[in-house]
Amino acid sequence: MQGIKSRQLNGCETLAFPTIGIVLLGGISDSSKRYPLHNSAGIAYTSQDHDIYTRTRLFYSKEPSVTVNGHRVDPDDPRTPSHILSRYAAVDQLNGKHLSVSSQNNGIISGSSDAGAAALAKASQEMFGISDMRSLENDFRSISESVGRSLHGGLTVTELIDGVPVSTKLLGPEDFNDYVIVAFMFSSVRNPSDAIHRNIVKSPVYSKRVISTAKKCNILRELAARRNIRGIFELAMNDTDEYHSLLESVGVKVITSEMQALINRLKEQREEFWRAYLVTGGTNVFVATEKQNVSKLEEIALSLNIPSKKLIVAGAARVFVNF
Repeated sequence: MQGIKSRQLNGCETLAFPTIGIVLLGGISDSSKRYPLHNSAGIAYTSQDHDIYTRTRLFYSKEPSVTVNGHRVDPDDPRTPSHILSRYAAVDQLNGKHLSVSSQNNGIISGSSDAGAAALAKASQEMFGISDMRSLENDFRSISESVGRSLHGGLTVTELIDGVPVSTKLLGPEDFNDYVIVAFMFSSVRNPSDAIHRNIVKSPVYSKRVISTAKKCNILRELAARRNIRGIFELAMNDTDEYHSLLESVGVKVITSEMQALINRLKEQREEFWRAYLVTGGTNVFVATEKQNVSKLEEIALSLNIPSKKLIVAGAARVFVNF
């Protein structure tokens, strides 16, 4: 493999942040590569206290193991990192040593698989001195198809170039300093992401969705160039409506009656203050607004007895410590 040069470390720890879709992804190439079938975009997020993240430790050991949130994971599971690490290790020539992974999520509301994949990708880059970021990202896409959102942080667009996904960071966390995202958290059981990917492509108008996402990502680039943050979140709200309408047409319902009631409430109050809602594949409604209006969203959460959390846009995955 090109671009690998061992750093001769015993191990390292990394931090990465979960993600929220802006132009939502639905449809992947296969269960192995997990390449997206169309363009998409998203942001990395954390809490205002910076206590939402994935922390991952990659290290040499006598026996290989993969532990996620305190539980041992079957190394033969296609979405574990074992198959990727074994290829890196073959190049690195471990001389009898093995690689082990320990990963722990903290406070994550949604988008944990992106954070987990990105944290391990960053650790692998550090351990093996990987210089080819595009190949690194696409290797770890087999764990999470939108890993680039967490790996690069901020606002990221992922576009298909000759059939290969390429992620580009458009804006950093500092560009969103005047905005807060309030997560309204519902307790319903979410649909597995693979159920969404498997079913959405069955729609007779899926080809139009592919065209639509390409157009939206082009518009997103223009909005980002002008630092039009309102426009970015309004585009995301429009995409939420389009995406979930398409999903429901193929029998996959994500937005529950309780979530819809909140969305209706937000629509009714559109003249009172600016806000934009986003719903990805989970049972949360994310609502972006300017900082001065956060209390109004918190009042809505209290009145409807919905747990909520204030979020901000987060940065790229980073190395926490080497040892």
